[in-house]
Amino acid sequence: MLNKNKSFLVALLWTLLVTFLSLVSIRRLLGIGDSIHLANKDKIVHFIFYLVMVILWMYYFSKVQIANKGLKIVLGAILYGIVMEICQEVFTTYRTADILDVIANSSGTLSGFFLYKTIKTKK
Repeated sequence: MLNKNKSFLVALLWTLLVTFLSLVSIRRLLGIGDSIHLANKDKIVHFIFYLVMVILWMYYFSKVQIANKGLKIVLGAILYGIVMEICQEVFTTYRTADILDVIANSSGTLSGFFLYKTIKTKK
């Protein structure tokens, strides 16, 4: 298992990756088209990004003594997702804020929290 410093670094790097991918267009950056045609695939990606992000932060904070850490992580991730949507609208010309993305982010957040708790309880 990862020690406290490594688990922090992994969670932070994942969060930075989510931030980067939320604010850039990879297809535009690489000059490629959309080769995978799947309905609502961006919502699936949002869900997975936030599910993994919350699991990583829950793992890190399991090694740190903080009151109500689960609630703080969930609320922080939901707020972060909302802020990312606002940033897409305000700071980019090729992305727009989408309430369905906020719902996907929040669903991934809650799923990550409950999945982590379920796995932790079974151990």
